[in-house]
Amino acid sequence: MLAFLTVKDFAIIDKLEVEFKEGFNVITGETGAGKSIIINALSLLLSGRMPSDVVRSETEQAEVTGHYYANGEEYVVRRITGSQGKSRSYVNDTPVSLKRLEELGSSLVSVYGQNEAQNLLNRESYITIIDNLLSLDGDRRLLGEKAKALKETEALLEKKGREAEGQERERDLLAFQIEEIERENLKEDEEASVKERLSLLRDAEKIRAALAVIGEGLYEGDESVYAILGKCCGSLKPLGNTEVVRSLKSRLEALTIDAEDIFREAKRQEKEMVFDDEEAEKLEARLSVIFKLKEKYGKTYEQIRAFDEKARSRLAYLNTLQTDLSGLEARKGLIRNEIERLAEALSRARKKGALPIEKAIMEELAFLSMSGARFHIRITDKGTVDETGRDDLEFLLSTNPGEPLRPLRRVASGGELSRIMLAIKKVVGGEEGKTLIFDEVDAGIGGRVAELVGRRLRELSEGHQIICITHLPQIAVYGHYQFLVEKFQEKNRTVTRIRQLKTVERVREVARMLGGINITEKTLQRAEEMVRHVAETKN
Repeated sequence: MLAFLTVKDFAIIDKLEVEFKEGFNVITGETGAGKSIIINALSLLLSGRMPSDVVRSETEQAEVTGHYYANGEEYVVRRITGSQGKSRSYVNDTPVSLKRLEELGSSLVSVYGQNEAQNLLNRESYITIIDNLLSLDGDRRLLGEKAKALKETEALLEKKGREAEGQERERDLLAFQIEEIERENLKEDEEASVKERLSLLRDAEKIRAALAVIGEGLYEGDESVYAILGKCCGSLKPLGNTEVVRSLKSRLEALTIDAEDIFREAKRQEKEMVFDDEEAEKLEARLSVIFKLKEKYGKTYEQIRAFDEKARSRLAYLNTLQTDLSGLEARKGLIRNEIERLAEALSRARKKGALPIEKAIMEELAFLSMSGARFHIRITDKGTVDETGRDDLEFLLSTNPGEPLRPLRRVASGGELSRIMLAIKKVVGGEEGKTLIFDEVDAGIGGRVAELVGRRLRELSEGHQIICITHLPQIAVYGHYQFLVEKFQEKNRTVTRIRQLKTVERVREVARMLGGINITEKTLQRAEEMVRHVAETKN
């Protein structure tokens, strides 16, 4: 229940505080006093975006705070909106998102006003109303989720299908490029090695000739380095075994050994250095392959390897794309089958539940002085299945015996809409402990019908906290508590106040509602009689 409400700088309200009670709370007051502004503040507290135009002129921000009690928990809900449009929401002083606020609001409060009555004129709202009555909201939401999933799957399938169009050629090209790079198996620094070997083969004869000269000069010639070093070593033999001689001799012998080693290596290379036409051709061909790879896939070994990795990744994606398309087609079929199953089950449940609803609403309308009325829910197949199912609903109404059933949205008057809305609320039941707010439920009615509506609202208050704005004394007297909204002029500003009426004040307010500006003694007596009658019969 809503225990306490504070409104600051909201529309024409500077500051307003009101303590509501359990049961039936009635709000009355002159037209234009600000009753609906209070309801607007209550509605915006727990749902919807709070527009900046609600901020009272010459102030920085509007603030609405409500203290709620539900299921043993206390919720202090506060909303603030600035004149620049920035809005903030808090639950128990903790900032919350608008979505979280609306979720909490839907569990604490339901608002029934002219907009809700007008929903009865909106054919699109009928499915929501019936599903709510039959507790099928969860089934419809599940169907809606499946329908959304189907749309997403179809959109993804279309996107991937467009992407897959003409990709066969790209896949073939990528496969060829990958195979070519893999087949040629280029090694790092291979180009330099091939060029070096080709250079040796091309200069083989020159190199052999140079090696022969080296052999002749180092070892084979009469005046070779080896022979000269031998003579030098021999000239040192007669000179004794001094340190200087030993050192020179050792170094000369080492040179002799090096000269002989170099000679032997030169002779070996000379024998091996033979020009091979077949090897040269192979190397030329390999170099051509390397140049071709560089021309097609990258100037360096690293670039060619990077191209190969990118091509493999792209080919893997394109292959996966084909798999994805098959998977998405299968998923699409499964979701469609599930949607058909859910839609069929939902349709059967609606048709099965429609007759009891019709009967209950007609009984309630009879109580609300529409005894000759007939109400029928027509359910037809609309030929397609969407997020609400396959059913097309129409509420049909006949307000007088003998008249044919016609669409409610075309034949119902304002007063009939108010009573039908109240009848639906009475039939739906449930939501015990929830605060129900009725604004303008008395539109288009009066007299005995208004009294019946008041009685029904009082009965509803046995399981709910009811807050109701009314202009009719026949409804007001059924409230457990009555609050008066008044408008004053203070310091050249218009302000709105609300206060709970005591018994004497309540009688006078009911008399005002009965008699207008001039309240006679007879009017006061009538008002007192009405208040006392309800108190005696309901206590």
